[in-house]
Amino acid sequence: MEILTVIIPEVVGKVIEYTVVPVGRQVGYLIHYKSNRQNLRRQLKNLNAAKERLKHTVFEVERKGKGIHDDVQNWSREADEITQEAETFLDDVGQVRTKCVHGICPNLVSYHQLSRKSTKLIKKIELHEKIEFPSVSYNAPAEEIFATPSEDYMAFESRNSMVKKILEELRNPGTNLLGVYGTGGVGKSTLVQEVYRQAKKENLFDDVVIVLDAKQYPEAEKKERIQKKIAEKLDMDVQESQDIEGRAKTLWNRIKDKNIFVILDDVWEAIKLEALGLRPMATCKILLTSRDRVFEMRTQKEFRLEVLGMEENWSLFEKIVGDVVEDDRIRKVATKVAKKCGGLPVLVVAVASALRSENTLEVWKDALRRFKSRLAKPAYLALEWSYNRLDGEELKPLFLLCGIIAGGSCSISLSDLLKYIMGLGLVKNVDRVEEARDTLLSLVKKLKDSCLLLESYDDGRVRMHELVRDVAIWIACRDQHALSRAYGDELTEWPHRDFLKKCSAISLNYCKIPKLPEVPWVCPELRFFKLVNHNNDDSLEITGNYFEGMNELKVVDVTGLRIPSLPPSLQSLTILQTLCLDQCVLGDIALVGQLTNLKILSLIHSHVKELPKQIGQLTCLQLLDLTGCSELVLISPGVISSLTRLEDLRMGINSFKQWEGEGFIDGRRNASIIELKHLSQLTALEIHIPDAKILPANLFSDKLERYTILVGDWPSPHTNDTSSNVLKLKLATRNQFDRGIKSLLKKCEDLSLDGMEAVNIISYLLDSGSAKQLKRLHVQNNDEVISIINSVSWSYSRNAFPIAEPFPKLGSLTLRNLPKLIGFSSEDKSRSIVTTRTHKQLTIDTEAEEIILENEIGGPTKLFLNGEVLMGHLTTLILHQCDGLRFLFSFSMARSLVQLKHLKISHCQIMEEIVTKIDCSEENTDNIFCKLKHLQLQYLPSLVRFCSGSYIEFPLLELLHLEDCTKMGTFIFDSKSESVTIGKQTEERDLKENVETDVQYFILDQKVGFPSLEILIIHDQPKLLGIWHSQLAPNSFCRLRKVKVFRCHSLTNIFAPSMIGRLNALDTLEIRHCQSLQVVFEQAYYTSTTELKTFECPSLDLIRIDSCQSLKNIFPASVATALQHLRELHVENCGTLKEIVAEDGLEATPTFVFPKLTYAIFQKLPQLRSFYFELHVSKWPLLKELVFLECGNVEIFAFEFSRFREKLELGLHAPIKQPFFLLDKVNSFPSLETLGLDVNTETWSEPCSPLPAELFSNLKTIAFSCAHPKSFGFLEKLHNLEEVVVHCGPWKEISVYEGNSSGETHAVGTTLPQVKNLCLNKMGELMHLGKDNIQPANHPVFPNLEILRVYECGRLKNLTSSTISFRNLTTLDVWCCDGLKNLTSYSVAKCLHQLKKLVVEHCKSMIEIVGGNGEEDAGNYEIAFSCLQHLTLNYLPSLQGFCSSRNCTVRVPSLNSLMVKKCMIELTTSPDGLLIVSDPRPERRQITEEVEEKEKKEEDDGSETEDL
Repeated sequence: MEILTVIIPEVVGKVIEYTVVPVGRQVGYLIHYKSNRQNLRRQLKNLNAAKERLKHTVFEVERKGKGIHDDVQNWSREADEITQEAETFLDDVGQVRTKCVHGICPNLVSYHQLSRKSTKLIKKIELHEKIEFPSVSYNAPAEEIFATPSEDYMAFESRNSMVKKILEELRNPGTNLLGVYGTGGVGKSTLVQEVYRQAKKENLFDDVVIVLDAKQYPEAEKKERIQKKIAEKLDMDVQESQDIEGRAKTLWNRIKDKNIFVILDDVWEAIKLEALGLRPMATCKILLTSRDRVFEMRTQKEFRLEVLGMEENWSLFEKIVGDVVEDDRIRKVATKVAKKCGGLPVLVVAVASALRSENTLEVWKDALRRFKSRLAKPAYLALEWSYNRLDGEELKPLFLLCGIIAGGSCSISLSDLLKYIMGLGLVKNVDRVEEARDTLLSLVKKLKDSCLLLESYDDGRVRMHELVRDVAIWIACRDQHALSRAYGDELTEWPHRDFLKKCSAISLNYCKIPKLPEVPWVCPELRFFKLVNHNNDDSLEITGNYFEGMNELKVVDVTGLRIPSLPPSLQSLTILQTLCLDQCVLGDIALVGQLTNLKILSLIHSHVKELPKQIGQLTCLQLLDLTGCSELVLISPGVISSLTRLEDLRMGINSFKQWEGEGFIDGRRNASIIELKHLSQLTALEIHIPDAKILPANLFSDKLERYTILVGDWPSPHTNDTSSNVLKLKLATRNQFDRGIKSLLKKCEDLSLDGMEAVNIISYLLDSGSAKQLKRLHVQNNDEVISIINSVSWSYSRNAFPIAEPFPKLGSLTLRNLPKLIGFSSEDKSRSIVTTRTHKQLTIDTEAEEIILENEIGGPTKLFLNGEVLMGHLTTLILHQCDGLRFLFSFSMARSLVQLKHLKISHCQIMEEIVTKIDCSEENTDNIFCKLKHLQLQYLPSLVRFCSGSYIEFPLLELLHLEDCTKMGTFIFDSKSESVTIGKQTEERDLKENVETDVQYFILDQKVGFPSLEILIIHDQPKLLGIWHSQLAPNSFCRLRKVKVFRCHSLTNIFAPSMIGRLNALDTLEIRHCQSLQVVFEQAYYTSTTELKTFECPSLDLIRIDSCQSLKNIFPASVATALQHLRELHVENCGTLKEIVAEDGLEATPTFVFPKLTYAIFQKLPQLRSFYFELHVSKWPLLKELVFLECGNVEIFAFEFSRFREKLELGLHAPIKQPFFLLDKVNSFPSLETLGLDVNTETWSEPCSPLPAELFSNLKTIAFSCAHPKSFGFLEKLHNLEEVVVHCGPWKEISVYEGNSSGETHAVGTTLPQVKNLCLNKMGELMHLGKDNIQPANHPVFPNLEILRVYECGRLKNLTSSTISFRNLTTLDVWCCDGLKNLTSYSVAKCLHQLKKLVVEHCKSMIEIVGGNGEEDAGNYEIAFSCLQHLTLNYLPSLQGFCSSRNCTVRVPSLNSLMVKKCMIELTTSPDGLLIVSDPRPERRQITEEVEEKEKKEEDDGSETEDL
């Protein structure tokens, strides 16, 4: 019982707890339904009040710039969510059914649910209201204003790439101090602000601090102000009482345990970072910006920020200036204004902002004219600041000199600069050329570091930014009264005499100038004079007394002039130091010998035949430059040896080669090579001695520091590379390899060897240790060498010269025509020792005809020996005609060439594989050719593959060129079934099997990766059926820019479906002579659907297709609709091509827009009918040139789409021919300037409806042959037409009458006054240009004609006609007009006052140039061709004279080019400009008579035919 009394209450309690209580709670929901709703409304009201209170608090603290704690923000967000939930619930309560179905009883279920939901929401609100916050706000660090980029910020690629590089360095633990430098206004601050944003975004650091414009602080306060700024940005309390040292300690304690990044912008001077409290380390990285390189800061990585490129420059300008440049007229001027900004962002922004609201053309033209004086002032001041910081003694004068001599390209020759600074004495305390050169390079480097000079693509030159050049000229003109003009400038008049009296320098570089004055200038301060002839103007002449008032001249440079004799006033320049007569046509230069103080004489690329003996008087001469004097054939004996102070002699590049031997012979007329031994001061030499036999012993001294020396019949180098010592040897005998040559080898950097002495020379290099500085090695034409390096000899030499490699600096190796070469290194003592696979040495008779053992002919070459890389720095390897090589590398060797970038192999007849697995126990293809960029395999008839393997990637390869490798299968062959074994027979068997398996279905598949490939060239692969396999490596070919496929006659397509999605970068496509090619893009359908896979080539810029006789179309419609960047389209010689664009399921009427297409050329396409066979619309807004030639089926040129569709809808019975172009509106060719139409192509759509001339509003040139009667009426409406070319037209005369719309009759020629150029070509029926008795005299045809060309018009009788005005004619060119007996009449000839060029060729019946018409019979008369400069008479077998009358005098005062060939007469000119004609030779008279009789008979026959 006791147990029951204990258990029963507990059980009852539990029963009540689990049954009665829940039941009561549920019943309570029903009882308290209304009160719960009311309570919920009350609690919601309280919550809203709490939210408002908190909102006010947050607003107050945010106004104070404080931050809000996250829990406060979370509470507000959750309160909003609860409020929305409660309000939604209360709104829904009124919509819920609370009565039963019959509307009598309450709906208890609904009451229960609503009351229960109210209770839960009340509890939720109560719990949320109870949350308390220790504090609402905190002192948040102020965010930089540029933390969010402005709308004007443009993320240019040039800047983005540098930001990425900087971020990469920031992630590098070993880099902690970086620098960015560039000229003022180039955008350094903007760049580091973007670095700041990216570093914050990627959370690379705990804190990122930037201090902008550090230069603004006064020098005395700079350190303290920078230190305080950093502390403030780190939210540190700045104690004013602390000194710099104390604050530095505090700052260091703050950051030492943090990962921090500090940017100091515009630091112009070196700053001791530790004094600020900063120490560059892995956890404290610092980035500095400056206008020049601050070497004292010892940055680990530096980035030079260049100006914007042309496209980026214009993009920024266009964005800021706005829509105003959409006006084409303003846009043309705006592009010139933008170009003048020179890519300097600060100037672009300033100029564009100033012109933003200007929408009138006049304002823009004024801005362009006044650019320098008004708009560019901020940039000028910034650059002048950099100039003022230069050292005044040498750097400032050098900078100004660079500015005034920089040409239109702003490129400056260091060689010229050296000649100038030595002449002007700008380098202090330096007398020798070599010392001056070293100093110049040092100074140039300082100017580069100051961002006032730029690197050039040529080592021998530097560049100057155009804006920097303008500033230099501005300063030189202001401070030194310099006069400087460059290419494109025009000097309309010479400066006033007051300016000339103060002028110190004149530089006129390829600019238009007035005639040089006959009265000499008085320029007492002038020290530098440079004149470069503009456009080879033969009229530019220096008068004899020109230099009389310039006695202080030290440098004279006259380039590109014709100087028969030097001006006598030149000898008055007694202190002249430098004389440059480059690219001149020179006569006698003996006068130079009187300039006895001359130190530098330069005749680069001048036409000079003799260096006279007077030159030997220049005993002070230190530098003589005869580079490129190809006509120099005589140097007086003793001249060279007399120049005893000569230090630099340059005559090796395409210059004097007529050296005589050392033995003295009486009557010797030319310089002897032995004279060089007299030049004891010589330190630099450029010379070519073609005949190695005359080379004297020990000619070359060890004093030579710089040289380019060619011995033997080497071709002249294309460029003069002064940065390396070049030696090319083709010695005649072994004993010529003497002490002098060996002394050169010790300093040689570029060595070329030809002939049998190559092995001995290389052995000397290795044995003496002289190979350590060699950078380039070229060996050719040796039929005995089997290896480049003899390892036995080298091993011996290594003991004396402990170097890791025999050629430690060798970057380029070229081997040509070495038929027995088996490797680069050999373990053999001599050629007669070979090594077998078992490493046994065999001695072979050296007279044996052929020795082929393993590891010799047919074995892999060896660039390594005993595990050591012999050429680890090799970047370029070229092999040509090395017919003893079947393989080139093993895999281990390929991995060793870690620096190889360029590999070219050509004409190696038995080369079967580039990388072989011979001697390789296991396949490991990782990391081979990891830096290779260019791979060229050409003319390798036995090549089967590149190598074997399952997958090989070339991560950096940019160029792949495969040509005439006819046996090549897939690029990488997967030989899983059987490895290539050692032994020649086994190898040949495997190769044969692989050839049979690897039929050329394709070359590139999934086994090879080319992620960086940009250029693919495939030529002469006749068996190739496809380039790309259906499966490719994932990331391959996505960067492909250029594809060129020539003479692959089995190809049926260029791009397989596997290339879809990989051609986004393709910009150039060239296909030629692929006879089986049917389509360029082979399309396919998705396997799961019927949807067509489509190609996209959004970057395609150029397409050239030639001689593809099976081609059906160029591209599918899906590709054509997206060619937004296509600029040129050339298609020719495709016999079956019917349409350019193929239909591929696009919408019914597609629109083709080619916004950038400029040139479209279609030639020899006999089946071409239309651009797109279906209905379509096309737009060509920028098309400038459109040509159809021999496209027989293109009968109608163009039609407006709407009109053509109307005709189709009318349902006419007669078939309607589709035009080639269907255009959307009449101005679809707004930019077309040149139009060439085929013989059958009509210039209108139908006879009664001329094509609207508005279609060609800007047309300047038209070539056509249509015989439609409306032809000239159509031309009449082309108001901008300047050139007309008529070919194969059926007219008998050009001047014809026709009626106009008003019924009047007029000559069509009078309607073409704007035409300046007329060409008549192959007009077989043409007899007259116009009959005199028809055309009114006061209405000449073509009144402004300047150029007339007449070609192959066999029946044309003469050019004489009053219907054509010849008064403005400048060029008359006649060729193959056999009906012409004379060119023109006297009346026409006397009007040719403007004629500059007259050419008459291959006119068999031509008797005289000017024929008689009766006017000249009265007596003597004269014809003056006052402007004629060029006269050519060629193959005129009947020509008897220039004029029909012997009383005629022909005056040609301006003639400077006269050529008479294959004519009976000879022409010469007298000194006073008279044309002198010799009598025709008697033996030619009979021929003339026979020709005349034949022509008369043909003329009679023609007349009978006309009558019939």
